[in-house]
Amino acid sequence: MGGRIAEEMIFGDITSGAQGDIKAATRLARKMICEWGMSEKLGFLEYGEKEEHIFLGRDMTRSRDFSEATALAIDQEVRQIIEKCYKRAEEILAEKKDKLTAMARALLEYETLDGQHVEEILKHGKLLKPPRKPVPAPSAPAKPVVAPGTVKAKSPPDAVTPPPGALPSPAV
Repeated sequence: MGGRIAEEMIFGDITSGAQGDIKAATRLARKMICEWGMSEKLGFLEYGEKEEHIFLGRDMTRSRDFSEATALAIDQEVRQIIEKCYKRAEEILAEKKDKLTAMARALLEYETLDGQHVEEILKHGKLLKPPRKPVPAPSAPAKPVVAPGTVKAKSPPDAVTPPPGALPSPAV
């Protein structure tokens, strides 16, 4: 959730980049409620039995063995977990906005950072030992342009090394 919140805080806009994070967070919150009994409201119960259809090339699914009211309560609990975590991530990033900004600047300048660089930014608010800037890949040499009707001289063939035994060996 931090990436999406950072986009909102820094750019005032959001992109589709957080799609995978949202999906993973929702799946995890649903497991917390339905499989691990981590809801005070719904209790220490499992909701829905897993059905495996792997041999048919399908994903594992859950059969719905609970009422519509329970399904609504599950959805509300999942939403509550997600919203609580989102607000906590917002608080953390707001508290550390200076470090977030320094991190964003370093990434824009150097493209990648390793763990040591991230720790430097978090500890000191800046990079003390910046990484080397990325070197662009060399471009292919341009082919010479030959005007129409121009005859190009042939270059001599490269020296060829004969296979062993093709030439007599020097007398010793």
